[in-house]
Amino acid sequence: MSNWYNACNKTASLIRNTIPSQYHSRTFSGIIGDIKVLSSKKAQSLFNRKKGLGNQYAYLYLTQGIDYGRGYQACAVEALRDVLGHGLNKILSGNILDVGCSVGVTAGVLSFNQIVGFDLFPDLLKTAKLVDSINRTQNYYVAADMTHDWPFERVFDSVVCGMVCHHLKEQVDVITFFRNVNRVLYRGGSLIITLPAGSICTTVQLEHVMSAVENFGFKTDRKLSGLVRSTDDSRSLFWMFQIIAEKITDKTGNMFISSDFGFQQYRTPETREEKGDKARTTIKSVRCMKHNSFELIGIDEMHRLFREKNLVFPVLSACFFIP
Repeated sequence: MSNWYNACNKTASLIRNTIPSQYHSRTFSGIIGDIKVLSSKKAQSLFNRKKGLGNQYAYLYLTQGIDYGRGYQACAVEALRDVLGHGLNKILSGNILDVGCSVGVTAGVLSFNQIVGFDLFPDLLKTAKLVDSINRTQNYYVAADMTHDWPFERVFDSVVCGMVCHHLKEQVDVITFFRNVNRVLYRGGSLIITLPAGSICTTVQLEHVMSAVENFGFKTDRKLSGLVRSTDDSRSLFWMFQIIAEKITDKTGNMFISSDFGFQQYRTPETREEKGDKARTTIKSVRCMKHNSFELIGIDEMHRLFREKNLVFPVLSACFFIP
């Protein structure tokens, strides 16, 4: 894994020299914010029109989203590896598809080779290939839109959807997404979904998502599905949600939770003031620390701990770090 992080750092240095000066001031959160409010077609158009912005996005992904494991995207994969332990190789095995692979984070952090990944943005895929070249690994990357039919047949034993489902804003896109997952997976294959902090408001909502996944041909593992949080420093709290499921049938449903459901409906109602308070309570060096230990709180334990509480920083911090 350390070799992959070093390869990311070398790639970032190479990309930096190709970014037009007018995009140097664009931030990681700003670009992600632009993508979130746009449809996939308009997001693609944005990067096609603004040549070089994709390279800035890739550079920031490497230096902030990865950042030797300190970035949220890399930390999420490290957390997944940590809480699944030896079971990871059983769940993620055989032919693996990485949905929304970006710069190849899942393969890189987990030291996988010869997995297939796809992403909407060619600049990220080009960066993933360059990282692999420096790291002397070979994975396969395809440009595709997760809200359309995926360009794959049923050839996969495992599908990992890391930090992507919360971008599905329309019911038709959610249905297309999970029908595609079912279609490309062998029966008995594994599905891993991770969702970022803030994408799920309550334990009940996570339960609803798990039930909806089951309506698309899967059986969720309640012991391995729930909330993952860091355990190494009370001043800095990382958390995410994960769902582990097995495909049990080819049959899929016609609705995900409700006819007008989109994942944006489940976002935590955190105000700008609350976000500011959270940022001010920890110094920057602590917020950017690398977490090294994690814990999985299963869905049944989440019901006991949180009941109907909103899953926001003050609630989780007070619950997990009692003086």
